[in-house]
Formats: sequence, structure tokens, C-alpha cells
Amino acid sequence: MVVEDEYLIALELETQLTTAGYRVIGPASDVDGALELLNASRPDAAILDVNLAGEWVTPVAQALQAMSVPYILASGYIAADFEAHPVLRDAVNVGKSWRPDFLLKSLRDALNGV
Repeated sequence: MVVEDEYLIALELETQLTTAGYRVIGPASDVDGALELLNASRPDAAILDVNLAGEWVTPVAQALQAMSVPYILASGYIAADFEAHPVLRDAVNVGKSWRPDFLLKSLRDALNGV
């Protein structure tokens, strides 16, 4: 599942994941859209942008955590920014300008419980 509000970044994520053999749910560009996707389908994992047009992705991360679905972040924010959001604090953040190999390794690790 991809949750990203910037169209070109969401498209890039979707392309990289599809090329690597993953089936992508979404992308969702806001919290409500992501929660609707979660009500319709349970993903194996998720990649989340932290700030969706000014709204934090925290409710989506909480829903994923409740469903025992692993997730990673693709955000320009740094760890200190997550102090008020414990559900995001320990998530791997591949950054906003991620390297494809690091993104895919981080996703595989999340899927494998590493």
C-alpha cells in the first residue's frame, strides 16, 4: 500500500514497487482515502508519507499497527520530528529522496519482521 500526497512521488513509488514484483494498493493521497483502502483490503505492508497536505499520517499508521501490517516511511522529516507521534517514532524512514535498493531492502525487511 502506498500513501503519498504528491502525485509524481506516488507514481515513482508505484513504478519501483511494480517493477520489483509487488502489487500496489493505492496510492492514497490523504488519511481518509488510506483508511478507506484499509477497510476494503488488508495490505501485506505499507509505505507512508508522514505529512499528507498538512495532515499527519498517524491515524493510518495506528490502523496498520492494529492490523499487524508492517510499514515504512518515505519522508523528509527526521526522527526528532516524530517524538509527538510514537507510532511513527520507530518506523524505518527511507527519506524523500530514497535509493531504490534501500527502499526495496527496507520493505523486504519490514515484511520479514526485521
